[in-house]
Amino acid sequence: MKLFRCYARLMWKTMILSFVLLAASAVAQSPRKMPRRKLVAQSPQCAQGAICFSGEAREGQEYRRTLNSDLDFVMRLPGGFDIVPNRGGQQDCKLSAWVANPPLMAHHDTEIDAAYDWTAEQEVQTSPREFRFPTNCAEYDRLFQLSQADPQRYAANLTVLAKGEGRLWITDSKVTHSHGTVSRENGAVEWIRFTVEIKLPAAK
Repeated sequence: MKLFRCYARLMWKTMILSFVLLAASAVAQSPRKMPRRKLVAQSPQCAQGAICFSGEAREGQEYRRTLNSDLDFVMRLPGGFDIVPNRGGQQDCKLSAWVANPPLMAHHDTEIDAAYDWTAEQEVQTSPREFRFPTNCAEYDRLFQLSQADPQRYAANLTVLAKGEGRLWITDSKVTHSHGTVSRENGAVEWIRFTVEIKLPAAK
């Protein structure tokens, strides 16, 4: 009986370790092997205390919204959306939501560019898009370093170093196949209307 219990504990620990390694490996998976998230029919929401707004972005243009004294929300087509230092803040600060939204080497939820094997139609249908973001330069730098050197520690520290959270709903859109960032087959997003919910960490 004692031998059986030891064996059972060993198998349980092995299963847990395998799960952790599988999650960490998602950082470097091939874009064509990443399954697309199922779409969930959901109306825009705004949690108490969140920053919520709606906007419109057109191809070749930029939409920008100030979130606080340090951060801006930016949407570009083609490209996607990001959380960046605002124009009155640290211009030399590297800060981007990209580092907090794996898979880092494949298409992820902050991108709206009809790249990889995604079509423009698939881009505008993927909603809501959930994302995280670091809120200062030091946490961005640390998360980036871990993403390059230690996938397991990156996964373990993701929510610690990327304290900002957000959701983006695409509420209306127009796509075209007259041209495209990658090809006419992939197409391009001509314009989108969207609603955003941003949750910033509580000020200390």
